[in-house]
Amino acid sequence: MQSFVNTVDLEHGREWLGDPRELAGWAVERRLVPRGTRFTGADLQRAIEVREAFRALLAANRDRKRDATALGLLTRAAHAGKLTIRFDAGSPALESGADGLDGLCGQLVGVAATAMLDGSWERLKACRNCRWAFFDESKNRSARWCSMSLCGNRLKTRAYRSRKRSH
Repeated sequence: MQSFVNTVDLEHGREWLGDPRELAGWAVERRLVPRGTRFTGADLQRAIEVREAFRALLAANRDRKRDATALGLLTRAAHAGKLTIRFDAGSPALESGADGLDGLCGQLVGVAATAMLDGSWERLKACRNCRWAFFDESKNRSARWCSMSLCGNRLKTRAYRSRKRSH
């Protein structure tokens, strides 16, 4: 799910899902859809909407706020993806019963739901600066930036310069 959110670099304007073939290639490479799966332009637009809903929830993790619009979109994606529970070796797993884009989005929502249930979700956040998805490995779960040496330093330098100018 983190790699899905990071299929766009908002800071530098780089989109790795620029057309339906790139979306299919990304999903096939991660074994989320079978080889030969084709997506349409409308599928690509829906996938990007799901991606940005995930990003909104990751920003909400960082800011400890809820995003009702993003939650609603992902609820609809779970429904369209026909998410069901499968029990293998005594461990339940969410599985998408749909094909195509609905199946892909259903699988991604299933990963997010599993992370929410196991407690790892709150550590997945969106950087305050570049909005890149990152896993917060700090002890107190308070990280706000993907990298202190990059984004954290940039924001702190910007704030320092702003304070200097106002004096």
